[in-house]
Amino acid sequence: MENHRMDQLISMLKELEGIVEEETAKKLEVKKCNRIIQKLHSFITDCEICEQYFNDLESRIIRIRDKEVQLTMGEIDQLKQEIDHISTHLQEEHKLVSSGYYLSIYMTMGMSLGVVLGLLVLDNIALWLPLGFGIGITVGAAIDADAEKKGMVL
Repeated sequence: MENHRMDQLISMLKELEGIVEEETAKKLEVKKCNRIIQKLHSFITDCEICEQYFNDLESRIIRIRDKEVQLTMGEIDQLKQEIDHISTHLQEEHKLVSSGYYLSIYMTMGMSLGVVLGLLVLDNIALWLPLGFGIGITVGAAIDADAEKKGMVL
């Protein structure tokens, strides 16, 4: 029954994406909505807040689908705000991360380490800054790939 609700909601989003104008479809962020719906659905049995968010999102998408022609920017903005709230909940309560999260963190850490090594220790910033950058990107991408395998990425 619950899988049916998720599948129905995802199919409504795909249907809505095909009906509205291309610019409006981009603003709806259908792919992000699909990922969030799937993650919410996976936590429904354990988290009452996720269940409430799922129900709210379902009713909002149904309202948007029913108004397909008269869709306003306010309604799109409300959907985006709701998606952001849900995303924040999933990140804080269920320890999910956004795509590229670890890459961005380790890239900056690698650059910082490269600057420190280049300026203070080895006196060659031109060499160590890109090396630190490359090492940070490599480590961050590996940890991101591991998080993706574990299903911890939104």
